Amino acid sequence: MKYIITTILLLFINYTNGQDIFNSIKSGNQDELLTLLKNGEGTKQFNENGLTPLWMAVFKNDTTSVRILIENGADVNGLTKKGLTPIIVGSMANATESVGILIKNGADVNWKSAEVGNQQPIRFASKKGTIEFIKMLLEAGADMESTANDGGTPLLAAVYSNNYSLAKFYFEKGAKVDILARDGECIIHEAIKTKNPKMVELALQYDCPLDFKDGKGLSTKEIANATGDKKIKNLIKTALK
Repeated sequence: MKYIITTILLLFINYTNGQDIFNSIKSGNQDELLTLLKNGEGTKQFNENGLTPLWMAVFKNDTTSVRILIENGADVNGLTKKGLTPIIVGSMANATESVGILIKNGADVNWKSAEVGNQQPIRFASKKGTIEFIKMLLEAGADMESTANDGGTPLLAAVYSNNYSLAKFYFEKGAKVDILARDGECIIHEAIKTKNPKMVELALQYDCPLDFKDGKGLSTKEIANATGDKKIKNLIKTALK
């Protein structure tokens, strides 16, 4: 399963633009930011990486700057030059407070773009995000069963990332367990690949199908054996009886 995350986040870590508004956000100088905006600096501008001031503030989870920018006309669904909205980076960075502000101001929680494989915010948040963050998205209308170009779902992303608490949350919420993604990924296989017996036990508890084969034609038993983990092998052996 592939995720378009690292490259996008590196744009923030490495930004070095000389524009005053971006420097004020980088340094966390909200007084300077407010002064610049009052003196006519626009919120609809881009740095050398094509990112907007609001994107940077959300990435830093700088809620004061986020509020200042929105109060001075920043569009919560405004696009970067790559065509992405601020809620995407907020979901990648688990910026709970900043994303909460975006949502209260009309951010689209189900926004998607071909630039990121049509993955929605909840999908990005499901890799390393918290239950609190996901609950916030769901309460705002996010689709727990959203699928992207690769056919993966938020539950599959949580399992793939070994995010046990979030995977458990999705299971308890009744997320579909019988999905088969584009490249042959399924819940039980991704659980096995984490080499975390607790994740495997969780997937088995919620009756994830065991009869799928992966993209290489490997069975659940073969994938379990390949881990070399005795407990996982025994769990699958017992489940297949």
